[in-house]
Amino acid sequence: MKNVKTIILRLIIVICTAISFFLLLTSVISLKINDTQAMGKEVIERVVQDSDNPNLKIGVKFLQASGLEQTLLEQLPKKYQVNMSYADLYKLCEKYNEEGKLTPKDLNLSSKTKLEEIINEYLMKQINHNLKERSAKVYHAISIYKYSIFAVGLLFFLAAILILFGRAWAWLPLAIATIGSFVALWLVASETTITLQNQVYSGIIVTLSQGVWWGLVAGLITAIVWPILLKSTKEVEVK
Repeated sequence: MKNVKTIILRLIIVICTAISFFLLLTSVISLKINDTQAMGKEVIERVVQDSDNPNLKIGVKFLQASGLEQTLLEQLPKKYQVNMSYADLYKLCEKYNEEGKLTPKDLNLSSKTKLEEIINEYLMKQINHNLKERSAKVYHAISIYKYSIFAVGLLFFLAAILILFGRAWAWLPLAIATIGSFVALWLVASETTITLQNQVYSGIIVTLSQGVWWGLVAGLITAIVWPILLKSTKEVEVK
């Protein structure tokens, strides 16, 4: 009977480990824009500033004077959000390694109007420019990120095996994998926010979803609780 309880306990801890891995792998970071009209206006101004075409500047001034610019801006959705998971980011790394650039489609950026298309193209232009400008660091970071997803998976798997065999130090690979994957997502979100706010629109925010935080909490609690439970069950068996 004691053996059955021990096996059930270990299986529960393994399930908690699997839940943490699943949440951290599949939960998303979200790119949010709460005022698309303000962003659209700022992007238009930046496109004009970056362009050497005098006709474009005259055309934008005409749109502003006639009120057509506001009409176009009102066609934009009020809010905008793009979600990407750890796994999605891995696919992006693969795509960038192969082609050396990203497209609106890679980031699931859809466009129903011409203005949305211009905004998406400008957004991608800035992202690709930033990536190219720091290409050496970017390719190095991509290599680390690509291999990290396998390392994280192996650490979670190792933790699960050690738990099944009743090893107290299973908490160590579990804690490293949990914290490591969370930090990787947090760094991506922070770096992306800074880059897009500086180069596209100050109101862009990239945040971690609740699933990522729940994955972190589940992993850390499991890592803390496992050695305590193991010790208590062994003490009960001795008695």
